[in-house]
Amino acid sequence: MRLRQLEYLVALAREGNFGRAAAACNATQPAVSVAIRKLEAELGVELVRRDRREAALTPQGAALLGWAREALASVDGLGAEAARLAGDPSGRLRLGVIPTALPVIASITAPLLAAHPGVDLEVRSLSSDRIAAELASYGIDAGLTYLDNEPLGPLAATPVYEERYLFLSADPPPGETVGWAALDGVPLCLLTPEMQNRRIVDASLREAGAAAGARIETDSISALFSYARAGWPSVVSDAWVELYGVPDGVGALPLLAPEVTHTVGVVTRETDLTPPLVRALLEGLSRRSPTSSAPAARSPFR
Repeated sequence: MRLRQLEYLVALAREGNFGRAAAACNATQPAVSVAIRKLEAELGVELVRRDRREAALTPQGAALLGWAREALASVDGLGAEAARLAGDPSGRLRLGVIPTALPVIASITAPLLAAHPGVDLEVRSLSSDRIAAELASYGIDAGLTYLDNEPLGPLAATPVYEERYLFLSADPPPGETVGWAALDGVPLCLLTPEMQNRRIVDASLREAGAAAGARIETDSISALFSYARAGWPSVVSDAWVELYGVPDGVGALPLLAPEVTHTVGVVTRETDLTPPLVRALLEGLSRRSPTSSAPAARSPFR
């Protein structure tokens, strides 16, 4: 059994097509097909069902896929640990980040990048559910997501900061804060329901007895800010306002009564062999200041 065969199997599972899998692995389609045939012969089970256009894993192939992914991840970890023992960690760290935490990812990873010039980063915007799924399938090495709102599953968690929420409006109510109940009947621009941030906002509105609806829904926070700039009221995390500021002609008030906060942190797979690059990321986090809220959460923007 060769590692290249396992790489082809994982690529086939992801791409569902021999041609696309070959392109992803910088190989030819015949080479991938022959390698999978040899792997099937060695293992004694059919791994892939083939037709002219698509390739789907058999139940046996799906059952073995997790082992293939774990084997490849272990080899990557072995190489990274050897690099660390030889001098300094190197390689690529793959991170999944919930959209509302993207504004802070640069500061979170800054200690890692400064301390280890040989480390590269791949940052992907993913929902919290997708982060958990990608960690389970070894598609990413670590995630930045909510820790205390919905069950995480079998993941190790390191808190980083507290997220708070602001009301953006071109016609904000008087005062330096606003209660969630004041949003009753307000047609809002919000993230789409598959985003955990949206579920947090909906739960906060329900708790306050507010029946606010989403007139506009988007899975892009950039689009959300665009609509806010155009005059549509919205609820956003303090981290985005801290990064981008308040749009011209718009007021931003902290939402209280109740004050809602949720912890955002780094999640990794539960394992006794933490990958060296993940360990380096966590060590960098330990050198930051203690968990705190972003400045935007502590004072109103007008």
